[in-house]
Amino acid sequence: MGQVRFFAPFCPPSARVLEIGCATGELAAAVRKELSPARYEAIELSPAGEQALPHLDRLHKQPLRELISSNTIDGGFDLILMSHVLEHLADPAAELAAMLEVLAGNGAIFLEVPNGGGHRLLPIDDNGSHLHFFSTSSLCRLLSNLGVETVAAETGARLDARYADSLRVAGRVFSLPKWSSSLLSNHSLFQGEDKIVVWGAGSLAAEMLANFFDMSAIEYFIDKDPGKQGKMVYGRPVRPPEALGTEPRTILINSIDFAPAILSDIRRLYPDTPHKFVSMAELLDNS
Repeated sequence: MGQVRFFAPFCPPSARVLEIGCATGELAAAVRKELSPARYEAIELSPAGEQALPHLDRLHKQPLRELISSNTIDGGFDLILMSHVLEHLADPAAELAAMLEVLAGNGAIFLEVPNGGGHRLLPIDDNGSHLHFFSTSSLCRLLSNLGVETVAAETGARLDARYADSLRVAGRVFSLPKWSSSLLSNHSLFQGEDKIVVWGAGSLAAEMLANFFDMSAIEYFIDKDPGKQGKMVYGRPVRPPEALGTEPRTILINSIDFAPAILSDIRRLYPDTPHKFVSMAELLDNS
């Protein structure tokens, strides 16, 4: 099932899933079969929900906001699904805000709605029960206004012949990225190295190295610019090319655009010294 394929990467093992508007349970049955969630609850206000019961751990027959107000639904859902429901709601933002209240901290929301008119041949959606008409940008903007980052989106999803062009998105509450300050210096290309020399004290030192490299792994910088020589960069001295000497060293070429020219300069200055070279591009391409 295309929907399950789309949101499967955001469904952790033993997930707690909530579907809003489960109808007769086709999606619930597919999720049960393909993803084996630990628990699957659903909301369906119409009598069709009774047909979904074999696929559910619990069926709720009230809107989500009412369930929250009456404390009859627990939070902490890892995945909340809503397929072709949001366009029917008078206040989509309010419904999405309620979904966030019961979403786990790193949980994901899956939404599918008609893409514009819902069919590439039809300029408008003339379904009278559809109160809102979404595009990729408008739906992503709605989520963004609620602090939700769109992590996947696609159009052209087929619901049926009428809605052969549907829009799918998956979103998570935005959070600042986290990383190790030694992300690049721990690379396998530097394994077994005590100290390295960085050739180039330019802009990449302030970008890549300052954020992702352990400065204690750097002995010193080398730069051809006399204006930089003799100064300190992140606690490490900047020396002229002649300071490298003939002892074999591991050298990080701290440039992407000028790496070939730098490599040529080093080999010209030290033609008989077997230095080990690691370029920034190589470091990034093999990370």
